[in-house]
Amino acid sequence: MAGKFKKISDIFFKVLGSIVIVGGLVVLVFIENPVRYFVYAVLLVMITNFKSLRNVRTDLKKTAQNLLVTTGVVYLLLITVLSLSPFLKIMEFKCSHRDWRPVNAQKMQPFTSWDSGYKRKGNSYVNIDYEYQFNGTPYRNSEPEALYKYYPFWNRKKSRELVDEFSKSVSEKIQKRDYLILTNPDQPEKSKLFLSTDLFYFQGSLFYDLVTGLAVFILIFLGIIGAIFMWPLKKQQK
Repeated sequence: MAGKFKKISDIFFKVLGSIVIVGGLVVLVFIENPVRYFVYAVLLVMITNFKSLRNVRTDLKKTAQNLLVTTGVVYLLLITVLSLSPFLKIMEFKCSHRDWRPVNAQKMQPFTSWDSGYKRKGNSYVNIDYEYQFNGTPYRNSEPEALYKYYPFWNRKKSRELVDEFSKSVSEKIQKRDYLILTNPDQPEKSKLFLSTDLFYFQGSLFYDLVTGLAVFILIFLGIIGAIFMWPLKKQQK
């Protein structure tokens, strides 16, 4: 009976784990990022591992597993690099949307907000409503979450202060026209706003969020180790 229950529980947790992994991949590939990023990763892996495809007939399972793992690693590296560099993200968009044209903003209205995080202080982000003209016709659009700025847990400033600081930096970018708006000539109502054109923007990347999040676990681990070693010493002193 116990063996049967263990077998059922193992199958349940295995299926549950698979569902969680697949769900996470769906969110990452189809919701959080453009699908074309994943296509880039697949094409790159297929080109660089063309010789290994010959082993599909002899060892399908192993070959498929290797290709899936490699694709996952390449995809994560790709979205990390693009997250770190707004400039490269703009270049990628221009290459994948060659017919889109830059336009000047007639009006821009930023709305900064705060989002509390898990194992971190949180992040500021901005939604922007903007207006532009194309061939003399005015259009209005919005860019949700146009820019982020993440804060680690050790930042002691209040969230309101951080949002105000972020709001000022966004206003400066708008005043200096440090942004880019591209629109589709065939459908001018469609456009894309890039609020930052910086080559490198570390604190606004998911990589920064990941690193500072891992720092929490590292510090907790070191604190536990330190407490384990200090506990006998305190008992001896008593």
